[in-house]
Amino acid sequence: MRSQYFRFSMLLGFVYAFLSFSQIASGSFRDSVGLYGGLYGPSEESTDSIYGSGLLFGVQYKFAIHPNSAPDLGLAASIGVLQKKGNPYNDNTFTAADSVSRLTLVPVEISYVLNLISNRPDTGRRIRSLYAGIGANYVWARERLLESPLAKGGTFGGQILAGVDFFVSKHFTLGLEIKYLRNRPLMKSDEASDYRVRLDGTQVQVMFAWAGIKPLSMAGK
Repeated sequence: MRSQYFRFSMLLGFVYAFLSFSQIASGSFRDSVGLYGGLYGPSEESTDSIYGSGLLFGVQYKFAIHPNSAPDLGLAASIGVLQKKGNPYNDNTFTAADSVSRLTLVPVEISYVLNLISNRPDTGRRIRSLYAGIGANYVWARERLLESPLAKGGTFGGQILAGVDFFVSKHFTLGLEIKYLRNRPLMKSDEASDYRVRLDGTQVQVMFAWAGIKPLSMAGK
């Protein structure tokens, strides 16, 4: 348990160091909206052995905090969904012959993002942005076994992330992002004992986004 906290603290410090510096190249944070798909892998051995890795899909919107000014800062808000089959209600007596449960996770995240490299589409460069960020999340969790009560829970957590976006056209980008997420919802049901799902883990995702949106702060101008 102590090693988990130490690793998370080190990662937070690494991202904070990045956020302490201004971006390497000059550009402007452009608002964008996109769809993403990724692979989530739990770092907790108990969670990995029960549910394993899973595919996560969602939508993300990025918007500038101060358009056309330095440092190149923005916010990224997203919502996704993941469904996995696993061990019903974290039951230690579960065997492969038993009926499996279905776990559904709905993460909502908001992150503070700094572009370390930022380029406009008219520069001819392939990289649109190289960024790092830190944020908070809330995860709704549901687990159901056939003919058994629904177990549900939800709690706040945090994440750190880094990624890179590439221009595929003037207004469209393709991005790769890696994220470390920390969240541990307490699951409750009317007929089963309470239990906690440890969702600490790494998420790798690919995003296709439209970056031709006028900044929110300039929409009325």
